Amino acid sequence: GAPRVLPATGTGIDRPAELPDEVDVLIVGSGPAGMILAAQLAQYPSITTRIIERRPGRLAIGQADGIQARSVETFQAFGFAERVIAEAYRITEMNFWGPDPDDPTGIVRTARTVDDPSGISEFPHLIVNQARVLDYFAEAMVNAPTRMTPDYGLEFVGLSIDEGAEYPVTATLRHTAGGLDGAERRVRAKYLVGCDGSRSAVRESIGRKLVGTEAFHAWAVMDTLAVTDFPDIRTKCAIQSHAGSILHIPREGGHLCRMYVDLGEVPHDDHGAVRETTVETAIEKANEILHPYSLDVKNTAWYSVYEVAHRLTDKCDDAVEEAQGP
Repeated sequence: GAPRVLPATGTGIDRPAELPDEVDVLIVGSGPAGMILAAQLAQYPSITTRIIERRPGRLAIGQADGIQARSVETFQAFGFAERVIAEAYRITEMNFWGPDPDDPTGIVRTARTVDDPSGISEFPHLIVNQARVLDYFAEAMVNAPTRMTPDYGLEFVGLSIDEGAEYPVTATLRHTAGGLDGAERRVRAKYLVGCDGSRSAVRESIGRKLVGTEAFHAWAVMDTLAVTDFPDIRTKCAIQSHAGSILHIPREGGHLCRMYVDLGEVPHDDHGAVRETTVETAIEKANEILHPYSLDVKNTAWYSVYEVAHRLTDKCDDAVEEAQGP
């Protein structure tokens, strides 16, 4: 048989389709952090693990797409490195563009560098849709002894703790799809893990905060199908001009490219208004930066705006710190 499809054992035998009322581990969020944790725990048939996601189904497009070479080593541990490499765009070099000395309103290529001159890994630096990586982790989960699959259409609302109980964490969940929209239910767990992103509701529910700094600088990011005369459209580029900056990354498949377009400094009292920047504005800005070249965007597969921040949580759990003796 297929060597990566293991026999169902333990909790994988007659695994209930519906999320049970009691689990050992409840993971909130099916992004990369949640899926890699679920794929790892799926190998332990004595542990009842479930992973919930507020989306109604799998991620389709967008999100992060850069895969560092050392991350591919992790994929190898789960048995799908070779398949990801086969469908990804491989970054082997990076070109730099800056203002033309003869005409500062335009740009010229200033340097070409090898992407990994030190040979940090046997694997390449890749660009691939995050949805595909999540698909491979989902495959590893369902082929594991526990036959785990994500429970879509459920979002985390809050929790309560009953110290000393066998299942001390009671999580309140809300249905977001499947005909039960808005209905709430409760699930008891021994452990609850928040993998629900930078605005984590789990982190807030246990009193943890993000600490660090904000750069007050915004970028538009877009995956586009475009006609262009820019000569390095199929090469990763850092572009700087009098109009701003672009980080340009070709996408897998040979058709799309991703551009991170510099939107400049954001006022401290902006309160997120920059996130309303339209894709048309981002395209116009990109053309200003690329002058004398042009970008005729025929389709935008995905678009978002984000503000740069460097923050970490002050603590990763709600455990009470015990006083240390002398």
